[in-house]
Amino acid sequence: MSEHRLQNAIYQFFHGKRHPITIPNCGACGVGKADLLSVTKAHLVHEVEIKHTVADFHRDFEEKTYKHHALANQKGYRTANYFWFGVPEDLIEPDDVPDYAGLLYVNEAGGVDEIISAPRIHSKKLRERDRAYIERGLTLRYWNTRLT
Repeated sequence: MSEHRLQNAIYQFFHGKRHPITIPNCGACGVGKADLLSVTKAHLVHEVEIKHTVADFHRDFEEKTYKHHALANQKGYRTANYFWFGVPEDLIEPDDVPDYAGLLYVNEAGGVDEIISAPRIHSKKLRERDRAYIERGLTLRYWNTRLT
């Protein structure tokens, strides 16, 4: 299952929860480049790390040790409020998911099952300047696509 297809399915999941902003491949909010970033009406940020293979899942912990350390220790404003792994159905076992993360399975039909709810890592809301940055980025993406 492609990353694009996983992103589309997880977008629908968050849209169903009435998140006003969901964007793929977003580098805002200090989270690095999120595979998918979604913001709630209350300005809380959900980051989804999308994985295609078991090896890709395990490699994430080796390549992004600082990020996972910050998430595990609930350190810093610059992490998302909620962190998820989004994977094809049954790709990884729930026991493989760290305590600070949730797990979303995407099935072949494009449905999403919330296997593990993501715990809240912190309660600090998205800063206004970060929200404006996301909106500006969305606007630029739209017009770059439309004008080409």
